[in-house]
Amino acid sequence: MSSGSKQIRLAVIGDVHAHLRYLGMVLERIARERVDAILLVGDIGAGGRRLRVLGHADGAYLASVEQVFSAVRALGAPMVWVPGNHDLADLPGEGNVDFGCTQVAGLRIAGVGGAGPDRFGFAYEWSEQDIRSRQVPACDVLLCHSPPRDTALDRIPRGVHVGSQALRELALRHDGVYVCGHIHEAPGSVQLARCLCLNVGGLGEPFGRPQLGFVTRSDQIPGGWQVEHEDLLSGIARAWRRVQASD
Repeated sequence: MSSGSKQIRLAVIGDVHAHLRYLGMVLERIARERVDAILLVGDIGAGGRRLRVLGHADGAYLASVEQVFSAVRALGAPMVWVPGNHDLADLPGEGNVDFGCTQVAGLRIAGVGGAGPDRFGFAYEWSEQDIRSRQVPACDVLLCHSPPRDTALDRIPRGVHVGSQALRELALRHDGVYVCGHIHEAPGSVQLARCLCLNVGGLGEPFGRPQLGFVTRSDQIPGGWQVEHEDLLSGIARAWRRVQASD
């Protein structure tokens, strides 16, 4: 991607779980920015374990997803998303980049939905080998549901790391930004090699809060990339820039 002097800005929304009140607060915040696209990291609707039991989407789940999609689309920016582990892997809808790729404002955005390697009986779960065996298109922004393993982004309160080693390997090969959610209580940023990673947290339970992220690509930024996290309840906003690796 060659952006020249142009600044490209993306908003990132974490695990919504059909929490429309917090989503409304987040969308009000995004409306005050000029964004080129809005990214959703998955766990969009009111899914859960019942989707695996049913084996298909029921009316209540599909209605909750459409409520979220409609609210996001109302801002008028392109919407790009992946399904989470609480969603169906084959959830239909424009903008799904799960193991695919799209281009927005000159940025290539590719996705990996679902979660693993631990299995908890949700609809969209995978093994590490599943990820390693599938081709993820070359891109500038990796839009994933799950975080890379052994970072601050995949650590739960008792100190255990629950992210994916296969996704960590993907991040270590990536030159750009990686955004994710899944571990609601671990928002923040780390850099792995040339990949600046951001967990935006979650809106739904557990540990749900009205919070969101932003990604900025500009040649005017040292390292070319900046990511941000904002907690709308506490008012705390943090930003991280990619550190250029020395040659």
